Amino acid sequence: MYTIFIVGTAGSGKSTLTASFSDWLKDQEQSTLLVNLDPAASTLPYEPDIDVRDYVDYERIMAVRRLGPNAALVASVREAVRHVEELVDAINSVSTDFTIVDTPGQLELFAFRKEGRILSKHIGGERKLMFFILDPMFSATTRNFVASMFLAASIYLSFGIPMILVLNKIDAVPRKYVERIERWSESLDALVVEVENKLKGGLMLFSREVAQAIHDIVSTLPIIPVSSITMEGFTELHATLTRVIGEGELELR
Repeated sequence: MYTIFIVGTAGSGKSTLTASFSDWLKDQEQSTLLVNLDPAASTLPYEPDIDVRDYVDYERIMAVRRLGPNAALVASVREAVRHVEELVDAINSVSTDFTIVDTPGQLELFAFRKEGRILSKHIGGERKLMFFILDPMFSATTRNFVASMFLAASIYLSFGIPMILVLNKIDAVPRKYVERIERWSESLDALVVEVENKLKGGLMLFSREVAQAIHDIVSTLPIIPVSSITMEGFTELHATLTRVIGEGELELR
């Protein structure tokens, strides 16, 4: 069984990718188990097989503890960890080819709190990895690309499990945006030149230093352009994830 954690900033298309990639895998005769870890999700584009909302009542926590929306989210994720054994038992009770874990919409709740590391440690076996979802509309500018790579590197170092950069929504942007992002991810020289041309003063110096510092890390992470709408790129994404985990490319049945 492969376990995939879907992480990314709000609005990057995590839940849509979860639904679409699951549908594509099923078309290839691969079974999937969908896990929702967002206790505050109001609607989802898929029907989760395992749902943290069955264990944690976000609205009740907010009302009973008189918390604001963000504090209630933090408390809900903490509550989810208390149910981690139940979640794991429910996941392990199902035999499947792929378990896809959709993480909370607010990235920091999962990526930068100990609760996220606890959940990722207990869910799934040895064959697990992360999809870090990039939004090409956001990442097509120099400073935002550098910021996205810094974020991806931080999450990679925090969790210590294999990661694939998934450039989502390529159907919604001009092709030149996708090519630009791929070029920056592959060539430090191209990125540094662009930073020096587009930015000025202290921001340019800072961005250049950050880019140079993280590029060695990020350049080892595959970046796969995909569309959750057209399913373009899913064949390459599937081949890459099986190769990254170390099993070789899993042949589609």
